[in-house]
Amino acid sequence: MVPLTIHQARWVVPVSGPVLDHGAVVVAGGRIVAVGPASRLRRYYQGKCYDHGDGAILPALVNAHVHLEFSALRGRIPRQSALGPWLRDAMAEFAQLSAAEINQGVQEGLAELRRFGTILVGEISNTGLSLPELSKSGLEFHYFYECLGFDHLNSGPLEDDFPIFASSEARARDNFSAAAHAPYSVSPALFGRIFDWNRGYRRRTTVHLAESREEVEFLSQGNGFFQHLLQQRGRWPAAYQPPQCSPVVYLDRLGGLGPQTLAVHVIWLSAFDLELLARRSAWAVLCPRSNQFTGTGFPRLPELYQAGVRLALGTDSLASNDDLNLFKEILTLQQQYPEFAPDKLLALATSQGALALGRGHDLGSLSPGKLAALLFIPIASDRHFWPDLLEAGAAGKISWVAASGAEGGYGN
Repeated sequence: MVPLTIHQARWVVPVSGPVLDHGAVVVAGGRIVAVGPASRLRRYYQGKCYDHGDGAILPALVNAHVHLEFSALRGRIPRQSALGPWLRDAMAEFAQLSAAEINQGVQEGLAELRRFGTILVGEISNTGLSLPELSKSGLEFHYFYECLGFDHLNSGPLEDDFPIFASSEARARDNFSAAAHAPYSVSPALFGRIFDWNRGYRRRTTVHLAESREEVEFLSQGNGFFQHLLQQRGRWPAAYQPPQCSPVVYLDRLGGLGPQTLAVHVIWLSAFDLELLARRSAWAVLCPRSNQFTGTGFPRLPELYQAGVRLALGTDSLASNDDLNLFKEILTLQQQYPEFAPDKLLALATSQGALALGRGHDLGSLSPGKLAALLFIPIASDRHFWPDLLEAGAAGKISWVAASGAEGGYGN
């Protein structure tokens, strides 16, 4: 018989239900067996009991959008008031990094994710270097290998230009996808090839979408910052004709907007765009602090929520953020929208993120059958439960609750 372990605390935050006063989580074999009042569960289940005291047990977090390979750029790119200067700086600095520097940054980024309570990540890769590090990190992940090429006009198999997609590892892993960078860096033909590969292997798709005014201008008129950038980099096809529509409508016309799509940032949206995202059941992944860093705007959370758009949360990279702490993303959203319920904000970084990455059956809430990836955050008083919880998390006062011990690492 697999031994049972009972973890109890002053509060338990299941996410899938209301906060439990004096709650407990029963664990066996690395999975959650039961969640409920501690007094009741201790009567029904026999096993070692750990009382974590004043504080909250909650599910580990889900970062639905991060670029770990950019971690080595921390502190090397200044904040900007518009995306263009930031993008130029990021491309120039990244081109100077060695493989060893990228790998070291990935390791540091992974350690930071774990320190701030993240169990599942949606990693966006440009080199493939982060895959081995993620595979041995102990974190769960979905790997999106990002394709760029505004001048890629052919219609052959995706692996003709991106050999990684011909590898047995890419084809065998159900957590490996092709990703499109953005409408200003991926040609319509390349978008189609990316979507075809993902559909063929039943994988998710992600794309940076409606992130900046420059992107909207480019798709509307075919000029501006992105035309100049593409021309400078020798990527401009002379025959290009702008679709004269919004980024969301453009992706939908290309057949890329659906339940398996993670549209990242989505700042510049019309009422029709909001309705279309909701109608197609696409995911919108918000990265509020990154948007502030790059000067692109701020997510319109209440309107997205009111429209019924499915939402998740990410940090983006250390090239456009100070750290990889999702609690700081939550606090940033709450400061902008104080009327928005804090439990719904936490859900963006837990249950919603897990669903967006196809792991809702395993992670994102404290529910029977799910992986026992548990966090503990100390809270001294119940007078201001949610502010205290979020502020403690933002301050990094987070510890992992081991499945078979008092505290430690996930899976210990």
